[in-house]
Amino acid sequence: MDSLAHDLDRLADHLLEQALAAPEKRATLKLDLGQSTLRHIAMAFDTGGGLPAHGNPGEATLRVLRGRMRLSWSSETGDHEIEALPGMLVRIPDATHRVEALEPSVMLLTAVSLPGGHAH
Repeated sequence: MDSLAHDLDRLADHLLEQALAAPEKRATLKLDLGQSTLRHIAMAFDTGGGLPAHGNPGEATLRVLRGRMRLSWSSETGDHEIEALPGMLVRIPDATHRVEALEPSVMLLTAVSLPGGHAH
């Protein structure tokens, strides 16, 4: 793929096909746009798949390309969740969070690690 541009629709179709055929029900691809600090990772999941609870070491967003994803986290004010649909851009909270596919789904994670943080 070109390091300056990626067709997200074609990528989503390809990754979802891989995720549905994979025993672990997921597929991931790091997009190389030649940037040193900004990272883009496309992830596809079958229903019920996702990312277990983990921290946010920097600043990150997720954009749903296909399907429906649930982002959930806890804070001092209680438990929270957002159901993200195609076209939505969601800021990942600065808290331990998890992501779950409510149906076969593809998301694009964009992240910048802050000094002292670990990769998302």
